[in-house]
Amino acid sequence: MYSRKGLAHLIDAFKFSCEGLYAMRNETPFRIELVLGVLAVPLAWFLPGMDLVWRVILTLAWLALPTMEIVNTAIEAVVDLVSPDWHPLAKKAKDCASAAVFCVGVANVIVWLAAFWDCYVRDWF
Repeated sequence: MYSRKGLAHLIDAFKFSCEGLYAMRNETPFRIELVLGVLAVPLAWFLPGMDLVWRVILTLAWLALPTMEIVNTAIEAVVDLVSPDWHPLAKKAKDCASAAVFCVGVANVIVWLAAFWDCYVRDWF
């Protein structure tokens, strides 16, 4: 297989990325995370009194969640391909990928709480 170079490579990479996003369309957690993003990201940008840095951090924190969900789905697909039968290492790989999604979700909650505290609550004390 040959590797294209320059602009053709970038176009191919963009196409493959779009195909990956399209492949995620039937993944329920990914769709839920997109809905959360549609609600949370504009909220971060339109809440009054929030610094630009917090807006960017909240946006990037959310973006990490569907990104990790994509990685989780990729790991699960590869594990299912190479180990169609139950195996403890296959379970471990899938559980670890799921835990990574969970950790990013927890990080999002922490970042949102920190932003809310810093922008709205801290001055009350």
